[in-house]
Amino acid sequence: MPLAAQAKLLRVLQEGEIERVGGETTRKVNVRLVAATNVDLEVAVLDGRFRRDLLYRLNVYPICIPPLRERKTDIEPLAQSMLARFCALHSKRVLGFEERTLQALQQHDWPGNVRELENLVERGVILAHQAGMVEVEHLFPNQPDSVQTSLDAHGKLARLPSVQDDDLSARILDSGSSLEDIEARVLDHAVARAHGNLSEAARLLGLTRPQLAYRQKHRQSHGTSVLSPDLNREQGTL
Repeated sequence: MPLAAQAKLLRVLQEGEIERVGGETTRKVNVRLVAATNVDLEVAVLDGRFRRDLLYRLNVYPICIPPLRERKTDIEPLAQSMLARFCALHSKRVLGFEERTLQALQQHDWPGNVRELENLVERGVILAHQAGMVEVEHLFPNQPDSVQTSLDAHGKLARLPSVQDDDLSARILDSGSSLEDIEARVLDHAVARAHGNLSEAARLLGLTRPQLAYRQKHRQSHGTSVLSPDLNREQGTL
């Protein structure tokens, strides 16, 4: 808002009166003003772009809404609401988000805030199959079809190594370990790297915390846990 317009608004707030364009008399008004901005007004005042007296007038009851990346619990309900809206807009039936897609939404940094989420959800609705689910590839459609992708520890799409590129699978098979033992070792390694923090370990594995907790409980009930006693005690307090 230009400084001249700020002065006029300040007069309305202070005096409770306006003068119509082309008018010769003032009129009393009784209004409640709700203002919103994505600008740091304190910085704008220091830069000379915003009147300090107007800031004091507006700053009666400030409400600070953090960016989306700082309120992760809002992401899924917002996405679900947007999904229903865009399904109606595009006359399309989409059953929901895949679990991997929800994980990607939770782990994204959201530089574009809620508007970016809105655009991603609409893109997902457009690209999803009728009566299908929104997949990660629908949110990131520019990945080559021939490249297998998964989520890395930061929620970004990453290329999976092929059998030709990596002999890890062959070495695992040659080790003679059972699938249950391999899973147990991977889970333990993730928990150890996260220093016992199950939420962080789940993020490293591309799981939700309840999914990891279920696997840990299942292993313990079958006596397959190979965690150290100290780590087991730490898990029990999380």
